[in-house]
Amino acid sequence: MVPVTDTDGCIREIPGVHRRPMMRGLVLLAGVLLALPASAQVSVESGPAQLSLQEAIRLAERNNPDFRIQATQMETADRQIRAARGEFLPSMNVSNSYGYQASGERRAGSVVLGTQPQFYNSSYSVNVSYSMNGATLLRPGQARTEAEAAEARVMGAAQGLRAEVTNAYLSVLQADAEVEQALTALERTGLTVRQATAQVEVGAATPLDIRRAEVQEGQAEVQVIQTRNQARSTRLELARLLGVSLSEEVELTTSFDEDALALDADELLVRALEANPVVRATRFGVEAARAGARSARTAYFPNLSLSAGVSGSVFVAGDLDPLISQELTSQAGRFSSCQEENRLRELLGDPPRDCAALNPALPGVESDIRNRIEADNDGFPFSYRRQPLSLSMSLSVPVFTGGQRRRSVEQAELEASNAMEQLRAEELRLRTQVTTAVRSVETSRQIVQLQERIRATSAEELRLAQERFRLGLASSIEVADAQASLSQVERDEITARYELQRSLAALESLIGGPIRP
Repeated sequence: MVPVTDTDGCIREIPGVHRRPMMRGLVLLAGVLLALPASAQVSVESGPAQLSLQEAIRLAERNNPDFRIQATQMETADRQIRAARGEFLPSMNVSNSYGYQASGERRAGSVVLGTQPQFYNSSYSVNVSYSMNGATLLRPGQARTEAEAAEARVMGAAQGLRAEVTNAYLSVLQADAEVEQALTALERTGLTVRQATAQVEVGAATPLDIRRAEVQEGQAEVQVIQTRNQARSTRLELARLLGVSLSEEVELTTSFDEDALALDADELLVRALEANPVVRATRFGVEAARAGARSARTAYFPNLSLSAGVSGSVFVAGDLDPLISQELTSQAGRFSSCQEENRLRELLGDPPRDCAALNPALPGVESDIRNRIEADNDGFPFSYRRQPLSLSMSLSVPVFTGGQRRRSVEQAELEASNAMEQLRAEELRLRTQVTTAVRSVETSRQIVQLQERIRATSAEELRLAQERFRLGLASSIEVADAQASLSQVERDEITARYELQRSLAALESLIGGPIRP
């Protein structure tokens, strides 16, 4: 979903470039680096003033760093698909080289072969090759299967992120509800303080009743402070998951329906087996393992290789005098050989050869040799002398590899078998989790209903205690106990309501989709 990119670079000194301008550039670069802040600051997007659950999930999928890292699996899988398809294309290499050889004696051990002049050379080569085997044919399908598995894993990570965001969103709502409950409890204790003060004024109570009510009021104030701090902490945790900055006054606009839902465990299990991201990823992992086993078996197939290449080179001597001297010496040898052959011809009565053109002492012979050598040494560095085109084709059939192919095939088949067992284990685990989650939802719903009745009874108990205290029939201890009991019951009801929502969210995460309208 979210692509992630990176860059790198380096600076090297290049031969032939003046050092002073480079030093000025390096000094300027150092000055720019020193002007930068000591630590890089990562900008954080600001969240909205009103936030729904769906908007929170979208922000998390766009900004959560852990999920962004998980999402890069898709890019890696796409690259593997392109790489697998690219194996059907031929490879081409183009090379160009330049060389220099100094003058000196050529030796073979202690034997001097001659004096070699300095020379320059350049060459090029163009090679095209193509190879094909069974693994190459199967690799695109295997890469697509692995990409589907990677997509399922990313979807699983997205589902997990949605579950985390939902829980954090519910925690903020629960914290806000607990703040409201704490304020309500504080208001009730304030009313009790005023009632106790009025009772003391008419002689129906003692100052101890006022002090007891004030202590309870102070405890309620502490509860307000604690719940407000918890509300701020839950907002910070939600902001961390979303990867944005949230204001403490951000308003959460999504409300959760508590109406009874008819949950069919068998239907939900069917949905979970089809859509659960972990099971889907494991199922694609089985397909990828099977594709790997098929690819391993292609090691028994032959390999076909084709190649074609052209090349060229040019050699130019840096000093022509040694070559001219060598050619003149060779010319003198040929002239001497021609004269010796003419003496033999004269003895045999054959007509003599014309040796005059080989005489190095004739005017113009040395200049002709020099002109020819200069013409042969012209054209560096790009006047290449092309070599003939070369073509080759080979077909290799593996015969014996020391059992390596068999071990590879057995290992791939074992991995495929393990993947099947892993899929079976995930399905069994999912069956247990879905059944447990359905029962947890039903249990949470029953607890909420019980808590509602308990709260109504506790509120009535407080009302009766306050009325008895007003009439002088009960002490302030009875009122304090009733208030403390009601506050605890209200907090328990809030916890039960949001535990029900968390149970529903956990069930939705298991089945891979919503169950609430």
